[in-house]
Amino acid sequence: MVLANDLYDSFGRTLIGSNCKLTANYIQKLQEYGFKGVYIEDTLSEGITIETVITPQVRLEAQKYIRECNIDACFSVAKRMVEEIMKKGVLTLDLTDLRSYDDYTYAHSVNVAVYCGVIGMGLDMSERQIGYLVMSGLLHDLGKLQIPSEILNKPGRLTREEYMIMKSHARLSYEIIKERWDISSFIKGTVLHHHENVDGSGYPDGIDGAHQTIYTKILHVADVFDALTSKRPYKESYTPIEATEYLMGGCGIMFDKKVVQTLLTYVPMYPKGTMVTLSDGSEGVIYENFGIHNLRPIIRLTNGEMIDLTEEQYLHITLITQTDLDSGEEEAERTEMIETPTPYRIMVVDDMKTNLQMLRGILEPLYEVVLIKSGEQALMYLEKNPYPDLVIMDIDMPGMDGIEATRRIQKMTERKVPVLFVTALCDKETVTVCRELDAAGYIVRPYKPVYVKAEIKRILTGRSEIE
Repeated sequence: MVLANDLYDSFGRTLIGSNCKLTANYIQKLQEYGFKGVYIEDTLSEGITIETVITPQVRLEAQKYIRECNIDACFSVAKRMVEEIMKKGVLTLDLTDLRSYDDYTYAHSVNVAVYCGVIGMGLDMSERQIGYLVMSGLLHDLGKLQIPSEILNKPGRLTREEYMIMKSHARLSYEIIKERWDISSFIKGTVLHHHENVDGSGYPDGIDGAHQTIYTKILHVADVFDALTSKRPYKESYTPIEATEYLMGGCGIMFDKKVVQTLLTYVPMYPKGTMVTLSDGSEGVIYENFGIHNLRPIIRLTNGEMIDLTEEQYLHITLITQTDLDSGEEEAERTEMIETPTPYRIMVVDDMKTNLQMLRGILEPLYEVVLIKSGEQALMYLEKNPYPDLVIMDIDMPGMDGIEATRRIQKMTERKVPVLFVTALCDKETVTVCRELDAAGYIVRPYKPVYVKAEIKRILTGRSEIE
């Protein structure tokens, strides 16, 4: 294979130049650096053009200045980034980010700045406003430079003390820039509040969407999207379509819906040039993904044949996602990973990975959480493990639905384990079923974390007040 693009390390040094043949030794070295893939030139990729929003030179300079905490230089590179973004107009964010583990913090900040700039363009913001966004993206994680690497890159679960140190990075970033008279208050506030959720459940100040600026909402979405699609020592990367599901599922809870919709307008679900496997067993590379081809791309198969998944003859073919929940179960997800003894264990049953991860993020600081992706697996788990204190059950699942799964669980446990249903509907039929099964209650999506916590506490302790 022949490398299509130069590869750099976190200091901007060229590791391997484009047009270089990839020997076994080169491939081994790239794996050791943590690269999950590279772009190659061959007959399969012929004719595929991938445009970058900013030039590699600007990207590398920005990473260098972030590492050095050189705020004056960040001003300069931010201006150049804005000029390049506005000169090209809003582009599809097609370039798969290829980076090694060691430069995550720096490359992440640059990526987030680019996402912020593109979202700003999509929302018809002025050049000055886009400048605030890009600068906020570059500076938002400066505080992580003060956090020990053994916490930043810890592959296992964080202790309570480590988690509190990690959460401090937003305020540490703010402390670095708060005395700078030449940095706008918009930027300072955005950096401080980039982990705030629109329902008020974020940190450090717990402000809701009504009290957040549009800059804060944009940076929050951009930050989470890049974090989800990045591979880290403690988690596998989400595919763009999985990250999209997470963002859409969090609208009105964590994220602003308009901002999410704007980002997703310019992020293809299947980036050009990436290898995919189809449901009929064939493999190929994404050739075109614009417009109607975002979800149903044109693919060049390994035998050279081109197929358009929007055409009727190919409608039965689907793309197989690159990861599933089985690999995700090995992740030490760190949304809320606090090692603290809890008296209660909760089993969450849902066939959607994003729903499971969202409930984990809400519950894990307070309870021991077990994630299960089907009713069948829930029954198998209960046969081999101590019963949980509560089961949160999605009603609508393929195969064995939540109703049947609950009937079997109640029979197995002699109705000793309460069941809290989760549903997208609040209709008469759902209420009737819940009463017939003597369910402990039900919650309707989209739900607020504070309500979920209050309902669980009511069931487990008999008390309704929120701690």
